Amino acid sequence: MFLSTLEIQNIIEHSFLPAVCTCSMEADQSLTIRVCDCMTGKVDLVATHVPVWTLDSPHAIASLVADMRQEIEVHKGIHTPFYR
Repeated sequence: MFLSTLEIQNIIEHSFLPAVCTCSMEADQSLTIRVCDCMTGKVDLVATHVPVWTLDSPHAIASLVADMRQEIEVHKGIHTPFYR
């Protein structure tokens, strides 16, 4: 499956709603992804040098988003409840 860079950026940005997420393509063909709190405008996470060529499937994009969400939760001190 081949997605254009704009499609990849759009998927990532929409994955973080209601937070504000912006993706920008760098000269080295990597992405910089910035996620900000929609209420405060505070930057929650900035991921740099994300190689766009590794985001070649919906699974790869979902894994990136999940990893970034987990990183944001760790930094905010939010603990996801664990149920058995």
